[in-house]
Amino acid sequence: MRRSIALFVAALAISPAWATHIVGGEMYYTYLGNDDYELTIKMYRDCNAATPFDDPLFFGVFGSTGNHLFDNELFPTAITEVPITVNNPCLTPPSNICTEEAIYQGTIHLPAGTGGYTIAYQRCCRGSFIANLNNPSDQGLTLTVRVPDISVTGPNSSPRFIEAPPTALCLGQPFTFDHSATDPDGDQLVYDLCAPYNGGSVMMPNPTTPAPPPYTPVPFGPAYSVGNMVNSVPPMTVDANTGELSLTPSGLGFFVVGVRVREYRNGVLLSEVIRDFQFDFVNCVVNVHSTIADQNDTSFCNGLTVQMENNSIGGGFFHWDFGVPGTLADTSDQEAPLFTYPAPGTYLVTLVANPGWPCADTSQKSFALYPPLEVGFSTPAIVCPDQMPLTLTATGNFSPAANVLWDFGDGFSTDLSSHTTTVSFTGLGAHAIRVSASEHGCDGSHQDSVRVYPLPEVAFAPDTGGCVPFEVPFTQNATAWTPLRYLWDFGDGHTSNDSLPRHTYTATGVYDVRLTVSTDTGCVATGTLLKTSMVDAWPMPTARFTADPLITSLLDPEVTFTDHSINAVEWDFALGGAHYDHAPFTHVFDDAGPFDVLLTVTSDQGCLDTATVRIFVGDHLFFAPTAFSPNGDDINEYWRPEVKGARLYHLDVFDRWGQVVFSTTDPKEAWDGKNATTGIYAFKAWLSEWGPLEKEYNGTITLFR
Repeated sequence: MRRSIALFVAALAISPAWATHIVGGEMYYTYLGNDDYELTIKMYRDCNAATPFDDPLFFGVFGSTGNHLFDNELFPTAITEVPITVNNPCLTPPSNICTEEAIYQGTIHLPAGTGGYTIAYQRCCRGSFIANLNNPSDQGLTLTVRVPDISVTGPNSSPRFIEAPPTALCLGQPFTFDHSATDPDGDQLVYDLCAPYNGGSVMMPNPTTPAPPPYTPVPFGPAYSVGNMVNSVPPMTVDANTGELSLTPSGLGFFVVGVRVREYRNGVLLSEVIRDFQFDFVNCVVNVHSTIADQNDTSFCNGLTVQMENNSIGGGFFHWDFGVPGTLADTSDQEAPLFTYPAPGTYLVTLVANPGWPCADTSQKSFALYPPLEVGFSTPAIVCPDQMPLTLTATGNFSPAANVLWDFGDGFSTDLSSHTTTVSFTGLGAHAIRVSASEHGCDGSHQDSVRVYPLPEVAFAPDTGGCVPFEVPFTQNATAWTPLRYLWDFGDGHTSNDSLPRHTYTATGVYDVRLTVSTDTGCVATGTLLKTSMVDAWPMPTARFTADPLITSLLDPEVTFTDHSINAVEWDFALGGAHYDHAPFTHVFDDAGPFDVLLTVTSDQGCLDTATVRIFVGDHLFFAPTAFSPNGDDINEYWRPEVKGARLYHLDVFDRWGQVVFSTTDPKEAWDGKNATTGIYAFKAWLSEWGPLEKEYNGTITLFR
């Protein structure tokens, strides 16, 4: 009793899954290498059925003896509707026929050397209305494919059909279909008709583990067999070499058919793929109506190229005549052609659906065509404020009768509707302008801007003065909105194009300076500024003096200086560390040698000039004390000869053994006698005058404490 209840509950749980929805399917595989295969299963279902595709789909793998190895699952990767095609364009199949295709793909690993494999998937149930099966609603399908042992055959991928199968076939209409397959390995393919395999059950419509091979064909009903699977006169056939399927439906109904492709390599059968599918033989109606879509409200202004829209019903092929006078080249057999007319105008377009057939239908439509209205105006270059008002003219592919409207924004104009008008702008910068035109119901507009730049303004540095040669660094702050060119006129016959020039005035005088600036872009204009008496170039004083004598001796060291300067108000005679601010004067030199005397004079404007005279004082003086007492009483602590007029000098002091105890080349350096004992020391002094004379002095020194 418990087992019966459990089975009854299970049947209730799975009852939606065996709804009559299966239309067919097929299975094939692709070898990926390393004993891996990509398995593909295609399932077909009736779109009108409530039962969806399996998600997931369960399949099983069996060994070479039919032993079960493992189960696996796949999920749909794509679901699409199978298109309905008929041979006769006058016929339209019923609109309630709809078939969907689901594709399942996944990778499985099948080691070589096992004798091969069988892969199977089973599903129930088929539709109860199928005409060529016994008890069709109890019948399911088995999709299966054999994988040979590639250690014997070599790597192999099974064949696979190229085109999706046909769904609806029109009664009484001959039908041919390319049912060929392709094989990735290039093996020989042979086609035949076969009975599809049955599989699954009402109680177990979607087994997770399918039954092992071999599999049982579906049971055909009376008067049906593999050689006569459908109502067709003559009987349905398939070409064994090409796979072309031929039949002429002779009776209404739904029929399950099987088409098989076998794969041979060197005469050995490797694998086979069976496509299990359902043909629907239906009455097709003649319903052809030619209809050209109305021209879009704005398409007549979109140019001369028109995308024709075909709203015909039931047409399979078409012929268009676009109504261009005087030519036969204005036709097309495309369903919805694109055509470019040679000129604007109104044309009568003709569309024939199914031309040459008894069911042909013709329609006509008038098309008015104009190119898009192109509106513009010549935008002036950047203008200056003194160029107002501006004259603007609207241009484009319209006639003088077109309506024109200007919008100048912040500009002022007394005429906004003429093709040519004037406008003034008071502010600087960009000013938007928009012009619109309309003609033949077409509208167009164009927007651009006019840029008003300021006139160049000139300004440069204030007046200045200086002593000649007077170098003036000129500065300026001229302004414009575009690059400036400069022309300076310095008033002394010289010019410059630098923006910040430096100019030296070499002659005394008062000079006018003029700066001219100009622009080559933007507001093209010139500005000039003249500054009179801007530069005052003052005269320089002349420093000049004499000395008497120019050559003298330490024995007569007096020299008299006399001034001969011009335009001087201040004097500075510099010789050694002494300065004199007037002349004449007499200077006594206390040493021999060459002495440069510098005179600096200043004018009443502060201008300076200098002059130099060289005095030469010759001869020399030498006096050496005979004793000193370095005893710390600050009296006669050091010994140093008095030397004047020595250009070169060397002094050595010797003790009684002839050892040097002191040496110097500086006439001003003294011997301090430290670490020396009381006694008599000898010295030797050598000097060279500023002239050619050299002299040596020898003597003794007494050191006592």
